[in-house]
Amino acid sequence: MKMKKLKGPLASVMCSLALLTAATFSSCQKDSSVTPPVATVGSTAASNSIDYNRHHGTGYIDTTHKSTGGTTTGTTGTTGTTGTTTGTTTGTTGTTGTTTGTTTGTTGTTGTTTGTTTGTTGTTGTTGTTTGTTTGTTGTTGTTTGTTTGTSGSTHFTYKASAPISLSNQSNITISGDSINVGNGSTVGIRLSNCSNVHITKCKVMNSTNDGIQLNNCTNVTIDSCFITNVRAGVNAMYSTTVKVNSNQFLNMNGPFPSGNFVQFNNVNGGGCQIKYNKCEDIVGVAQHPQDGLSVYQSNGLPGDSIMVIGNYIRGGQVLHDSGGAAGIVLGDVGGTYQVARYNVLVNPGAVGAQVQGGSHITMDHNTIYSTATPYTMVGIAYGNYSGAASSDVTMSYNKVKYYQTSGAEMDAWWDPSTASQPQGWTTNILKATIDASILPSSIITLNL
Repeated sequence: MKMKKLKGPLASVMCSLALLTAATFSSCQKDSSVTPPVATVGSTAASNSIDYNRHHGTGYIDTTHKSTGGTTTGTTGTTGTTGTTTGTTTGTTGTTGTTTGTTTGTTGTTGTTTGTTTGTTGTTGTTGTTTGTTTGTTGTTGTTTGTTTGTSGSTHFTYKASAPISLSNQSNITISGDSINVGNGSTVGIRLSNCSNVHITKCKVMNSTNDGIQLNNCTNVTIDSCFITNVRAGVNAMYSTTVKVNSNQFLNMNGPFPSGNFVQFNNVNGGGCQIKYNKCEDIVGVAQHPQDGLSVYQSNGLPGDSIMVIGNYIRGGQVLHDSGGAAGIVLGDVGGTYQVARYNVLVNPGAVGAQVQGGSHITMDHNTIYSTATPYTMVGIAYGNYSGAASSDVTMSYNKVKYYQTSGAEMDAWWDPSTASQPQGWTTNILKATIDASILPSSIITLNL
């Protein structure tokens, strides 16, 4: 069971902004699973730039009914070649020749006889020019335009109604296209136990007082492009290895504590573990007891292959003081190692925006976190070691934060010096940031029931 968050009297520890000025950095090796952009305060990298649309545009199912129309343009005909052929023929010029001969006669008795013979002049040939012009045929130039109207119909993915699914000891399977309405019963929507190499994709799970999807002792499971709503928790992965929860949508988690998460990793270990590009929303007055949004609890990645919590949208969270302080994102929850939270965007996510609760080789950077004053808000980013074990190599840097407490006072960052040293990079966090609720689109849940 998870511990409550932010121990100690809030009145004394949360007003001490002087604690933020210390700058004691450890020399531990940093987790380099994902290398953030080189950033300085005020730079593009520090402003948490990422192409969210590219990532969030994948994996989702368009449920809009549309008519498809098309216009076909015919091929343009070939234009023939117009050519002119000019030829010139010159007649052969005959040879003009002169033959001159001199004959000397025999000397007579009384005189000399001289004779001259002139050769015949050769004939001069005719010089003639022949010019001919040939005009090629001009081809036909034509454009054919045709309009084809597609059949009016739906472009959305077709789901099939399904009863809850429970599988044990299964391998190499895909669960796709199932729409599971538990009808407010207590059955898990999709439950896997001791399964491996499973892909759950394009499914809907709704209306359960239990978990939407639950994994127990499973290996290599990918959950993507699913919609989960009105359940105790969205995805609850326990004692499993290599779990990926990517590009899903979660709406209204009901809890109660210690459940109520969009995604819970509970003793999830090994390489390739991910919680990426999900869209998550708890609506005030609809979600009953939402708690930590994305929780990584006693879980361990690998050096160079951390558990990745990347690029998620979270709006809404804790609405009642029934857990001691729930957060939008929690790393190192009661310990764990090799975890990274980066490029997430959170609005009004609960008592705390994002926090590290212990563990080692933990990085939380380049996130954007905002909250108005609500009946339960306390602080934007926080670090304290409540795991009961040593906590080291914790980095919290370049997070952009503006967070209002219930009183209306702004409280962007806090760490508990009685339990841990100041996180590395602490002074690079961008506090009192110029941000508001518009850091998220007005609508982030696009799937319909």
